[in-house]
Order: sequence, then structure tokens, then C-alpha cells
Amino acid sequence: MEAPSVRILSPNFELLGEIRNYESLQFTRRFYSTGEFELHININKANTGALQNGNLIMLGKDEKRVGIVRHRENEIDENGDSTDTLTIKGPTLKGVCGQRIIVPATDGDGYDSYSGSQEAIMKHFVNAHCVNPIDADRKIPHLVIAADQGRGASDQWRFRFDNLAEALEQVGQYAKLGWDVTLDLSNEQMVFDVMQGRNLTAGQDTLPPVIFSTEFSDIKTPHFIQSWLNAATVGYAGGAGEDANRLIQSVGSASGLDRMETFLDCSDAANAAELISKGTQKLAESAPAKAFEFSVVHDHPFVYGTDYDLGDTVTTRSKKWGLTMDAQITEVKEIYEAGGNSMEVTFGTSIPSLRKYINHKTYRVVN
Repeated sequence: MEAPSVRILSPNFELLGEIRNYESLQFTRRFYSTGEFELHININKANTGALQNGNLIMLGKDEKRVGIVRHRENEIDENGDSTDTLTIKGPTLKGVCGQRIIVPATDGDGYDSYSGSQEAIMKHFVNAHCVNPIDADRKIPHLVIAADQGRGASDQWRFRFDNLAEALEQVGQYAKLGWDVTLDLSNEQMVFDVMQGRNLTAGQDTLPPVIFSTEFSDIKTPHFIQSWLNAATVGYAGGAGEDANRLIQSVGSASGLDRMETFLDCSDAANAAELISKGTQKLAESAPAKAFEFSVVHDHPFVYGTDYDLGDTVTTRSKKWGLTMDAQITEVKEIYEAGGNSMEVTFGTSIPSLRKYINHKTYRVVN
């Protein structure tokens, strides 16, 4: 795993310079939400002046690993003196969607709503608020949307002044569809598209399976957790209205001690069908937790980016614990530094509060 060079581009994709001798770089990609990067470099090195707000960084020539410079910091040492270390931070390119909120039309019901396939829903909100907004000042230059492939189930979502990136994360997690914004330098475009991970589990026979197992000696220090704390299996979704006039719909199914009930505030639902849909979406966030953490030797026996990648679902096993678990890769952090290069991969749905929702699976890849 070699450290890539960092190419610096203007917002119009003009090459401003290239850096190869940085001190450290961390670049994190996420399947459902925006990732980020952090670069440390001596400010006296060539081309650091090009690391300015709004410019882009690209790892080597990989148009999928691109970030936007949004933070520039000169550090101060313990004596109060300025050091030569420059710290650059920012989101991955999909962070452009986080710069917009979903503004409803003034002549509607106060919401921007859309029905269709879950992919079409996600692309509608990007089109309405980034690519072809009513207010031309909201248009993001060079951003286009890839052709709709109709992926995902038929659904309906509505939002009102929500952050666009957070809305895409909500829809994507529920639909099991990721999203990304990548460069297309040959056409001078940024391309928004929906992503669907591959099923690489042991239970399918279409693609070569990816199985990490303690018996194969390819994973180390396994840690398995199952938790039903703060979980819910049945929800009572509350729609519009007050007290006895409020519409309530039950979602989920369980009985006896397996039935864990909660109330779900869905007061913005327009009707009973939408109330059930929104309630089901919110109940999914409170699913019982299952986590499997482990370390794995880099590229042994599977090669990242070839055999498996962000969004893919693989199988993990521990014969000693009688455990077999299929898990999706939702985050990849690449780390390049003087002490050696490494990679951290996270399994499971990203949930805002990990104290409440324990569904965080991480393994660290070591050289």
C-alpha cells in the first residue's frame, strides 16, 4: 500500500501543483455519508501555497478519491511560536451536497416530496437543490447527475429545510443505497450517482465470496458484541393532530419478551400510508445491535479495491464463538505517515449516537 501523491486542482479542474513528500495524510470514504481528509505538510515544501479554500485535492489520478480544501491551519508550539507544520482539512467531494438544504417551493404544502424508486428520490433532491434549482444562485457549477437506473424499491420521502447530505444519508441507509460525487476530468464535470454494493457473502454463488475468518489467520483480536439496549422492535408512529385526534399507526412485529415498544414522532406525514412508511424508516434506526471488530493483515488473502470495496457485504466467521455474520463495509480510512501506511475499515450502518445504537464494526488493516 504505497502513499499516493496529492494533486491540487482549481474549482475549474486546472492542475495547480502536485505534492509527494507530505508528512501524513488521512483520507476517509463513507458509503452513506460524507467523508473527510486531513493533510499535514511542512509549509516550506513546494506547492503548499495552492492548498487554499475551495481548491480540490485528488489522490494520484483516482477520480473517486477527491476532497475539497475547507480548513487551513498553521500550528503553534508549546512556547507560543509558529511551527512549519501546515494542516489542511476538508470533506470528500460529496461534501458539495452538504452545502445545500432542501428548500420547499413557496406554492406547495411546505415540503419538497417525491415518489418513485429510491434512487430516483435521491437524484430528485440533488437535481432540485444543486443541479437545476429554481434560484440560479443555488446551482453548483459542473455538477451533473448520472443516468437513473431505477435502483431500490418504490418509496416516498419528503423534507423541509433539512441538510441535503443528511437527507441523502437517511434515504440511503434505509434503502441500502450509497451515494457519491466523483470527478470526470475528461468532461470537466462532477458526477453525482447512487451506489449499490456487491453481495460477496458466503451464501451467494454469483461472485467469488470474501470470507474473513479466525481459522484462516487473516484476522486478529476479534471482538463480538450483541446488544438489545435501547433497541425497539415495534413502534407506534404518531402523525398529524393532537391527543385523541392524532393518527397513530403501528409498525414492526414482535410478541412477548421480544416485543420492545417505542413511540415514533412522524407528525409531518401527510397521510396514513406515508405515516407507516416514515414509522418503518425510523424504527429501522432502533434495530438491535450486532458488532464484530477485528484486525486483518493488509491484502491477505483479499485485496482491497479489487476483491472487496466500499459498500460490499462480506462474511465474517469465528468457529470458536460459533459466529457467522454478514456485514457491509460502510467506511474506509486510508492512513499514510512516516511510521507506515495502514487502512481502517468499518462494518455496519452509521448511526448518529453510538452510545444508543451499538452497530459499529471496525477492523484495522496492517502492512
